Amino acid sequence: MGIYKREPDIIIRNGCIVDGTGKMPYYADLAIMGDKIDYIGDLKGVKAKKMDIDAHHKYVTNGFIDSHSHADQTIWSAPEAKNVVAQGVTTEIVGNCGFSMRTSVPAERFDKAGDGIDCVYNLPGPRYPKGSMAATLDRAEKQGCGVNTAWHCGHNDIRMMVGCMQPVPTKEQMDEMKEWIRECMEAGYIGFSTGLEFVPGIVSRPEEVEELAKVAAEYDANYSTHMRDEGTYILEAVNEFLNVIRKTGMRGTVSHLNVKYDNGVPNDYLQKGMDMLKQARDVEHLNVYCDMLPTTFATGGAMAMLPPWLYAEGWDKAREILADPAGREKVKADLNRYWRFLAAGQWDRLLYVMPPYDADIAITPFMDIVKKSGKEPADVFLDIMMGNETIEGANATGMTGTVFFEQQLIDSVVKDPIYMWQMDVGFIDLEKPVGRCGMRQTYMSMSQFIIRYVRELGAISIQEACMKLGQIPAQHFMLEGRGTLEVGKYADINVFDINELRINSTFEDPMHYSTGMDYVFVNGVAAVEKGQLTGTRSGKVLRHLPR
Repeated sequence: MGIYKREPDIIIRNGCIVDGTGKMPYYADLAIMGDKIDYIGDLKGVKAKKMDIDAHHKYVTNGFIDSHSHADQTIWSAPEAKNVVAQGVTTEIVGNCGFSMRTSVPAERFDKAGDGIDCVYNLPGPRYPKGSMAATLDRAEKQGCGVNTAWHCGHNDIRMMVGCMQPVPTKEQMDEMKEWIRECMEAGYIGFSTGLEFVPGIVSRPEEVEELAKVAAEYDANYSTHMRDEGTYILEAVNEFLNVIRKTGMRGTVSHLNVKYDNGVPNDYLQKGMDMLKQARDVEHLNVYCDMLPTTFATGGAMAMLPPWLYAEGWDKAREILADPAGREKVKADLNRYWRFLAAGQWDRLLYVMPPYDADIAITPFMDIVKKSGKEPADVFLDIMMGNETIEGANATGMTGTVFFEQQLIDSVVKDPIYMWQMDVGFIDLEKPVGRCGMRQTYMSMSQFIIRYVRELGAISIQEACMKLGQIPAQHFMLEGRGTLEVGKYADINVFDINELRINSTFEDPMHYSTGMDYVFVNGVAAVEKGQLTGTRSGKVLRHLPR
């Protein structure tokens, strides 16, 4: 490479480079100039303008890419993204599960740095002016963010925006949905997402999804789906996803491909689903991946437990039915969907229910609420759901439960190359009262990958782990210049001693950031410096624009 003769802004010396490509680690120095990696090699005798870091006995890795995030909901109130930056995340793929316009914080609590640009997140709706989906990216850019974000547009929200709650949209509604998707793609959204277990996508037909996906396909977009069923009909759901890819030629991602234990589905269905994706890759040459969490517990949308007939005539009618004893009993007899183990009486596996209208409920263990109420768990669950005054609130109500065996995760998520890694959460700032979250995975999911599966169990090597968090998602989502430590690439970089990484969040006391990252650079700016969060907003909105 020759002798380096420039004076870089930052030098990271003596580190063990894990470059995100899957290659074996190696020792070298690394220079950062502006927002890019300027040199990797021997920098002996070279001085840095701003910062000189000794990374002896430390890994120097690519910044981690979170392949499935819902941070689009919380970026507006916690833009510094402290909970994920603390875990080495530098890029988030947002707008998943068919949602890309809802928020869990009131509009008046939006960060003022974004003022002056209105979009579907801060406007009241339900009808929105043309340009307000595209303006989301403009507002996010103006406000700034602690990490890079790449955005999907969501099918569920687009359906609600055109007033389509019925199974088959009118021609006018279909045309309007296509216009919204085209607006998003022209603005630089990276893809189109569906959440077919959630409202109102749950009532949609495969033909509708395929037709809408064809619009996004014109822009070489990604199709990400929370499939129509993750239980009894999971194999049919995988095939529905593959049909979208077959008919559009898109790149595609199955969000959190999993089979929950004791959920009325044979455990080998997960392997069968994985095999269907692998065969599609190997035989049909389809560009498909999946992603999943690293924890035995996970989150989900509580609304997916409810029968669609309950809210078919609107949420006000649903609340009337839930308030009527006879109607309530009918609903309780028809909860056998999504997390079917709850209908089977395993309510002890439901850890938290998190409605946006009550922060105390959201951070109180569900079974503690049950004991205090003296009611049956199903009634407590339905009481919480009934407390939402709107269907948007009900849709935003999350739940956390114990759903997987660890060995199942090791055999699939951790080891199999078809899986990318995700956190499935939003942003949190513990110094602000807005949007605090008692959901433990918010504070530790990415750390769990490295601590548990690389350091403790040795189930995957550090270079393989970093490739799942680097080159693979960067290529799949077409994040140009991201994901690997190479000269000319953006300086999204982590520096850490793997033995010093710590998860400080517990179920009893969840609201603590993970620690142990010495430095986290986002576009060449230190978001973590000497182990301390800096609160910088050096992230970029990563637009995928047609060439």
